[in-house]
Amino acid sequence: MIIVLVVAIILYVGMMLILSIGIEKAAQAPRVEDFEPTVSVIVAARNEEQYIQSCIESLSKIDYPSAKLEIIIVNDGSTDRTAEIVESYTLANTSIKMITTSKGTGNLRGKANALSQGIGVSSGEILMFTDADCIMPQSWVKETVQYFKDNVGIVGGFTLLKTSSIFDGMQALDWVFLFGLASASAGLKKPLSVIGNNLSVRRSAYDDVGGFQQIPFSVTEDYALVQAIITKTQYEVAFPINKNTTIQSVPCRSIKQLFRQKQRWGVGGLDMILWGMMIMFAGWLLRISLIASFFLVNPTTIFVAVVCMLFIDFRFLRRPLQQIDRLSYLKYFVFFELYYFLYVPLIPVIAILSKDVVWKERRL
Repeated sequence: MIIVLVVAIILYVGMMLILSIGIEKAAQAPRVEDFEPTVSVIVAARNEEQYIQSCIESLSKIDYPSAKLEIIIVNDGSTDRTAEIVESYTLANTSIKMITTSKGTGNLRGKANALSQGIGVSSGEILMFTDADCIMPQSWVKETVQYFKDNVGIVGGFTLLKTSSIFDGMQALDWVFLFGLASASAGLKKPLSVIGNNLSVRRSAYDDVGGFQQIPFSVTEDYALVQAIITKTQYEVAFPINKNTTIQSVPCRSIKQLFRQKQRWGVGGLDMILWGMMIMFAGWLLRISLIASFFLVNPTTIFVAVVCMLFIDFRFLRRPLQQIDRLSYLKYFVFFELYYFLYVPLIPVIAILSKDVVWKERRL
């Protein structure tokens, strides 16, 4: 068993060091500072009365020429006051539009259907996607579009979760860790995905793959879209670490919500490309090995393995947190590690056994 544990820690440390190189490359993504295309911001909203007002208010303050910016809120079958709240803003701001989804067919289900219909009424050269529970900085659009060099079809940005408790904080570091993996992979020219609440796509890249209508349905529509563009076009992915393109979102408020989120991500991860599977396997193998070694390997060896894991995770998290000026989040590091240690071994089992995935109280 000790051999398995040693191999696991070497594999994990080696993988994370490679990804650390990717993080540095991603942080230095080149920019085109005079690029000022037309932009369509698309927000899919389903029963978001609690958050949609703050989202729209932040979008209303975006620093970008109004003639080149449109904001489209897609009311995706909401049964609460979401539509009413959005309508009150459309009356006062002609840049903000609202549409209500019709039933999708074929590949158009769930959020993919809402986004597809929003794109269908949009006109921007760049499509920017976010969620109704997010708040954008004023510089979000201006600085994001600067990463669209001629060969770049997709630009990602980080998302920070607001924190007011340990439960929030461990989720926040989990997100930074996952965004860091995605950013690092893009920096290594092995892009995995861009998370859908801070995702921007060149319209021509979207059109080249036939849109969501031609992309096989996935419960993680952002991953499916990114992979379609990567595999079917010559466009590349930029995923910089820039605090001026970093948005804020809210953590899950209950264990049930968190479980459903991880379940959806896990099911979507079953379609992950080989590089992504290798990253996940390295983390899974180390934690499974530590659990299996608890009664079989001497405590000193286990202690060294745990210290190595904690050091390499801390080092990896520190880089993006430093770049986006949130080193204070490291106070949740121990709680994140405990949480991460518990769910990483379980997530493949949950994903494989899941028959139904629920998103916004709707089965997909």
